[in-house]
Amino acid sequence: MNIINYKDGTKLNIDKKETYRYLGYHFGGEVPLDAELEKIVDELTKKVAEAATPRCAYEVYDLKVTDDSCILSQNGTSTISDIEDNDKIDLSKSVLTIKSARLAAHIKGCRQAILFAATIGPGVDMLIRRYNGRSTIKPAILQAAGASAIEAFADEVTERIKDSFINNTFKMRFSPGYGDFSLEHQNDFFRLLGLEKNLGMSLNSALLMSPSKSITAVIGVL
Repeated sequence: MNIINYKDGTKLNIDKKETYRYLGYHFGGEVPLDAELEKIVDELTKKVAEAATPRCAYEVYDLKVTDDSCILSQNGTSTISDIEDNDKIDLSKSVLTIKSARLAAHIKGCRQAILFAATIGPGVDMLIRRYNGRSTIKPAILQAAGASAIEAFADEVTERIKDSFINNTFKMRFSPGYGDFSLEHQNDFFRLLGLEKNLGMSLNSALLMSPSKSITAVIGVL
C-alpha cells in the first residue's frame, strides 16, 4: 500500500478559475473579477487550504481488459511489472473485476491499473458547517474552493505517482459513478485500499464518501 500525506493544503495550487467554475461562472479568456467577490474567494480559499489535511492511497495491479470488463490482479509490487502481454496475467491472483464498457474502452491497451483514492480531510467539511446559516454565499464559495482543492491535490499526487514510473503513459482518472462504472465499486476501493484505516474515510449506505471532498478513481498505465 502506498500512502501520501500532506500536513495541510497551503502548498496546493488551488485554481481560482476552477473555483469560479464550480460556482457556476463560465468565462472565456481572462476571468473578469469583481473586486469584492475576489477578496472573499481569496480569503476563504486560504481557510480551506489551512483546514485541509490532504491524504492519498493507491495500489498497482496487473490488468486484463475485455470488451466490457477490467480484471485487476495482484502483481506483488508497487511498480510497473514486466508483463508485456496482458493475456499472460495470472488471473488466479485477481482481486477485482469491474464490469464497465466505458472504463474498458478508456484503458484498453493498458498493462496495469492503479486504484487511487484521495481526500482533503474532515477539516474542510467542518469549516463549511461553521459558515452554514451565517452567510448565503460563503458556504457556496467554501464548497467550490474545496472541490478545487481536492482536484488540485489529486492532480499533484497523480504527477508524483507518474514520476515513479519511467517512460510510461497514464490515462486520465476514471471514477465510479461515471458512465456505466457503478458506484457500488466504491466498496471495492474501501476494501482494497483500506480507506477507513489508511485515510480516515467512510462510506454511507447511499455510497457517498466522507469527508465529502474525496475522490476514488482508476488510472490506466500503458
